[in-house]
Amino acid sequence: MSERKNEAAWIESRSRWQINVQDNGIRKTFTSALAGRRGKADAERKAEKWLKDHTTSEKTRVDVFLNQYTDYLKETKSKSHASQYSGFIRLYIQPVIGVFRMNKLTEGDLQAVIDLAYSKNNLADKTLRDVRGCLLNWLKWCRKRGKTSLHPEDLTIPAGAKKSEKRIVSPDGLKTLFSCSTTLWRGKPTEDFYIHAYRFAVLTGLRPGELRALEDKNDIQGTRVTVRGAINVHDEATQGKNNNARRTFQMSNLATSEVDGQRAMLRQCGIVTPYLFPAPDGGPMKHDHFYRCWRRYCTSNNIPVVSLYELRHTYVSVNKEMPEGLKKMTIGHSQDMDTEGTYGHQMAGDLAKAAAFTEEAFSEIIPALPASDGLSSDPWLPPTPYAHPSPSAAAANISSLLYFRKRSAMLLFYIWYHDTLYKECPHQAKTVHPD
Repeated sequence: MSERKNEAAWIESRSRWQINVQDNGIRKTFTSALAGRRGKADAERKAEKWLKDHTTSEKTRVDVFLNQYTDYLKETKSKSHASQYSGFIRLYIQPVIGVFRMNKLTEGDLQAVIDLAYSKNNLADKTLRDVRGCLLNWLKWCRKRGKTSLHPEDLTIPAGAKKSEKRIVSPDGLKTLFSCSTTLWRGKPTEDFYIHAYRFAVLTGLRPGELRALEDKNDIQGTRVTVRGAINVHDEATQGKNNNARRTFQMSNLATSEVDGQRAMLRQCGIVTPYLFPAPDGGPMKHDHFYRCWRRYCTSNNIPVVSLYELRHTYVSVNKEMPEGLKKMTIGHSQDMDTEGTYGHQMAGDLAKAAAFTEEAFSEIIPALPASDGLSSDPWLPPTPYAHPSPSAAAANISSLLYFRKRSAMLLFYIWYHDTLYKECPHQAKTVHPD
């Protein structure tokens, strides 16, 4: 803001007080017809008010500043954020207040943007809140640049705006998800490439973007998972939704089994990639392709279709008995911890508790399955908390292979021992049995 450096002067020929001021190359003249010192103070007060916020005297249209703000978003924000706000401005904000002069804009005009977006477009409550956030951020950007002093206090959302219901995968759907690994492709059952990704998302509550960005060697250490970022729908690598999204949590036994199954499947397919859940070509998983496969899997197995984000809601709903603090820490809604050293022991205990709650919650659903629904009936395979129903995935599992070789060696030894014993003591051969 510029300061006034001159004083108003009396113009005898015009019988008025007059003062000329300038700011950023813009020159203005202010006058007062009042006689005496009152007139001089009045003219100077008008000039000082213009210097403090000279946009109140400008006749710049609102759409000029809206276009400048859109350009600012494209230059400084992520593509996803800029695309969303640009759409709000183009569809709902500019048609209503774009022709207004900035100095004439009122809080009522801003409220009209929200009201018309609801009445004409029937937008939901969540979308209207996002439009309001766009308006407030635009005004904040304008105030920082001295374009306005408007600061709305109460922009309300219409009470009739519908609130979207959060859907989850039902218990029957979860049983199917963990017992069936096939989907229909061109009318024929085939193994779903993303089956372990679906299950892992339900068992951990990861956001879809976090699931896509998860790297095997860098982000998974034993049973601990560290979420370092995300990949958005525009295939941009980001640091996550917010600071709380960058977190560490401990996997349950069920989630660990899915990680092992995914690794085995990648080895069998010959895919070398840093990502735990890659696309079939080894690159980062594509959001649209992932969602189409999920919809096809649900349709093929008679599961009501929910969005990928609602798999996260399913995790929260199944773990309703988990204490709120542990739940927020696991799904990324808690505040950041200062240092690992200060909270190391406490955090390790909390992670184990959260994993135990998750294991117990899902165990109430998954162990109820019959043997043919995911629990192995093969006597050569070792008992596990959860055996993958896919024969190819089980065959590729390293521990299963080692166990298979061990039992095969035992069988060969038994055959050799039986033949030897039968030759030496034929009457005792019938009493010998394998372990």
